[in-house]
Amino acid sequence: MNPTNPAETASAPPKPVVTSADRRRRKRAKITAQVHVRGGIGTINTFEDLCTSIDVSRDGLLFTTIRKDYWVGQILDVTFPYSSAATAINTSQRAKIVRMFETRDGRPAVAVHFDAAANRDTKLPAGTRVAAQTFAPQTMVLAVESDERLAETMRSLLQQDGYHVVIVKNAKQALDVLKTTVPAVILAEFEGEELGGQDLCLIVKKDERLKHIPVILITQAAQPADYSTSHQYGAVVCMAKPFKPERLQHVVRLVAPPPSQRSAYGAKLGFGVERSL
Repeated sequence: MNPTNPAETASAPPKPVVTSADRRRRKRAKITAQVHVRGGIGTINTFEDLCTSIDVSRDGLLFTTIRKDYWVGQILDVTFPYSSAATAINTSQRAKIVRMFETRDGRPAVAVHFDAAANRDTKLPAGTRVAAQTFAPQTMVLAVESDERLAETMRSLLQQDGYHVVIVKNAKQALDVLKTTVPAVILAEFEGEELGGQDLCLIVKKDERLKHIPVILITQAAQPADYSTSHQYGAVVCMAKPFKPERLQHVVRLVAPPPSQRSAYGAKLGFGVERSL
């Protein structure tokens, strides 16, 4: 057995150290979408706030606000993603503020952690009634993807979560599907020969029936301008190819919780809650 060459040992790069913080960071997604926050639950100090998310994970999210009266440890009802559209499915989750700071442009930022135990609890606050069959979970994902190999990979992964996946080759075909169907989420290639994903996103966001649908844009480029532009079009997030299909699966779970499983934050779908305060 030959001894180890000291020169080779010295030149070998050290293995990167992956901390728990790194693992948590990798599971996050920079998603820009509306967040509805309700505080002072069950008290006379109840308030509502409409915020914007900037970082989302399975068990929490970070959002910006104009209010300055939040505090660490405060309990909130948080709905993400939120839409004021009549056909939107808005499911609130109980959350706790774990961190607060100011962004570089001076806006207050609030980090919350979703309380899985509280969200699973069947006991509801006084003055709360459950409205049976308030909504039916949406199950369809509409994907615009010209790469057949990637399209089938996406279909296979998303079907594991219980979604019904419809894949079309261009934005025009997607518009035909949207005439009769309201999907849970839309995936669209940014680029297009005649009609691109950005055009599809603009059309969807101007339609009262469809504007609440989260749109994920997928681009071949990885320029920072593409990410900011996608948000201007109304997309919740922009993903650059190549990406791991599992990453896309994770983002879809965040903006449109799987219909046949627990939501991304640990609460079960299937009933709506109406509060009387």
